[in-house]
Amino acid sequence: MLQRAFSGIIFVTILVFATLYSSITFYILFFFFMLVAIHEFQKLSNYKTPFFNILGIFSFLLSAGSITILKEHFNLSNYISVTEINAAFIYVLLFLAFLIVLFKRVNKSPFMDLGIVFLTYLYAILPFTIIIAIPFCNATNTYEGTTFLGCIILVWSTDTFAYLTGKSIGKTKLFERISPNKTVEGSVGGLLFTLITASILSIYFTQFSLLQWLGLSLVISIFGSLGDLVESMFKRAANIKDSGNLIPGHGGVLDRFDSLVFASPFIYFYLQLIS
Repeated sequence: MLQRAFSGIIFVTILVFATLYSSITFYILFFFFMLVAIHEFQKLSNYKTPFFNILGIFSFLLSAGSITILKEHFNLSNYISVTEINAAFIYVLLFLAFLIVLFKRVNKSPFMDLGIVFLTYLYAILPFTIIIAIPFCNATNTYEGTTFLGCIILVWSTDTFAYLTGKSIGKTKLFERISPNKTVEGSVGGLLFTLITASILSIYFTQFSLLQWLGLSLVISIFGSLGDLVESMFKRAANIKDSGNLIPGHGGVLDRFDSLVFASPFIYFYLQLIS
């Protein structure tokens, strides 16, 4: 219990510091998280190849978030077109995906192999390239660490209060086949308390209005809960309790960020819409 509490405090401290200090520290931290997530998902899928790391590195470096950070720190706005980079990114992705399957030693089914490659990309790589763009979702496209910090607080609020409400009054199973302990009452409780949390955030993080924070809390609660179920599905299929052990007592990167991984595209699109 003491180890779990200590490792949790260390994890939260590093995450908050890296997020608020600068876009570079935030970028480096989530680049590291992505590489760990790739390793963890290879364990879940039982499909291991070093090419996934290459795919992840290329994807991260060619993402819109990376280009925005480069422009912010190195004044490259006249030399880099995000549209051209995105086009190149798609070609690189397709090339590396087929390369991974082509050089796999045991290649029983290239169709299944390609499916695993693209699933790895969609689940363990793409979300992290989107996450690094979330703090830039504002009218001026400048780095705002509190935007991401607010998202994380809402994710944790949903998870924590869904658990507490479910433990207290939960009776109706939400998705027993995938996650027997989750209840409808817990999910509703998590949503309601997250709306309250969003109301409090709007007082301190004023880049968004109260209504915008409430809308964001709905997006995070709904899609974050689905992400939690998806991660449970993968772990149940792999017959493992945790996807990794990076954070003692808390599991791995995919365990801690399962809600955010699934919700990140929807968070990004919502923030783009309101900003």
